[in-house]
Amino acid sequence: KDANIFHAGTKLDGKLVVTNGGRVMALTGMSNTLERAIQKSQKAAQDILFEGKYYRKDIGLDVLRY
Repeated sequence: KDANIFHAGTKLDGKLVVTNGGRVMALTGMSNTLERAIQKSQKAAQDILFEGKYYRKDIGLDVLRY
């Protein structure tokens, strides 16, 4: 909820969307504040599960300093 998921580097395996290497998605959290939007995108990243998943936890945090 309140996050958009854009996938790339994926393929269909039957009815399943599976990873196909490289960067496989981008998440955009939406809220009235940047801090809350970052939290929503990070929560969405935590909730998506697949083998070998890695994601950056620092994206957007530099902007909060200004």
